[in-house]
Amino acid sequence: MFRVGDVRSSGGVVTYLIGADALAPLVAVHSTCRAGNGWAELSLSQVAELVEHLRSLLKQVGDDRGAGDE
Repeated sequence: MFRVGDVRSSGGVVTYLIGADALAPLVAVHSTCRAGNGWAELSLSQVAELVEHLRSLLKQVGDDRGAGDE
């Protein structure tokens, strides 16, 4: 198991890569915040889809900030 992420007093997101010889690897995502906790176990294809969605959101935020600078 490989863990990535920081936990802070306000919350955080921690991900774990879980692998076993007989099973397909999974990525477990644990999220905490003041409103509560959430978790998911994702296949590698689901993780790739999530990463693409996050990239798209970051691009939108960057484009929105840049539009106000002109």
